[in-house]
Formats: sequence, C-alpha cells, structure tokens
Amino acid sequence: MALSSRVVYENQWVRMREDATLRQSGEGIYSVVETNDSVVVAALNDAREVYVVWAYSYPTDTWSWQLPGGGSDGEEPELAGQRELVEETGIGAEKFECLGRLIVALGLLKERMAVVLATGLSMGSRPPEADDSDAVAEGKFVSLAEVARMVARGEICDNQTIAGLYLVEKWLAEHEG
Repeated sequence: MALSSRVVYENQWVRMREDATLRQSGEGIYSVVETNDSVVVAALNDAREVYVVWAYSYPTDTWSWQLPGGGSDGEEPELAGQRELVEETGIGAEKFECLGRLIVALGLLKERMAVVLATGLSMGSRPPEADDSDAVAEGKFVSLAEVARMVARGEICDNQTIAGLYLVEKWLAEHEG
C-alpha cells in the first residue's frame, strides 16, 4: 500500500516516482518508472516468415535483430502497429490483429506492450520523415527456424521481440493445425 508518492524525475518520455510503502515487512520505498505503452509488430508473409529489423538500442548500446515497434502514442494496438510498421519498414498490411498485451518489466515499469500480427503484406518505402533512420539500419524476412537460431546466437536478445515471436508461434499453431 502506498502511503505517499513523489515524482523524482520527469521528461516527455519517462517519469520516475518514488512511493513510500507499507508492507507486511514494514515501511519502505518503491521506485516506479512510468513510460508510455508500446507496440511490437510481427509482419508475417505468405511463406510464414517474420520481418525483423537490425536496430540500435541506446540504453544498452546494442545493435540486434528486433521486431519493428515503438510507442503506441495512446492509439489502439492495431492502429499503432500499422503506423510503426510503415515508419520502421515501409511495409503495409491488409490485416492487423492484437495477439496479446504484456507487461514490459514487471516490478519496475508501468509500461504495457501490445504484440500485433500484420498479414497480407505489401512492400513499400519508409517515409522520409521517419525519425529513427539512425536506429533502424535494415530489415529482412526470416523463418521461425532461423529466428530460433538467431536467439540462440544472441542476435535476437530483447525480451519484447522474443515474447512477440512466442505469441506468433502460438498463433500459427492454432491457425495452421
């Protein structure tokens, strides 16, 4: 139970608050990071390959293969997924389906992430005004078997992508027997 709460840091993307708490073990402090909700998009082609992007993460100073995604900007997951897919890849899709909403970092972040499946794909160009051109270098379609090898080699290493790919595998198992 929170006894009081105070904001200790805030900018346009993140807010950190410190709560004075009362638990069975006594009084304490709990820090919570509040960020906007997010979305990752699994673009699945007719060959049942998923599109991944080679992208940079500033906080970890890491390049890795990831599902495209970003902030939901308060939009419904399917609409945010459509926007993020075009912004990061130029890919359009006929259908967007939310496969699940996950907690990004239980115990630390308030952020929830939606995993959106995009099907009926059409290849296009990224909009020139995309603001992440320095963070997304390239993209490619890969089979789920190759995805598993990429995870094992550490080429796919973020939990959001791995969780999204898990939900895609479950969706495929349900829809393809």
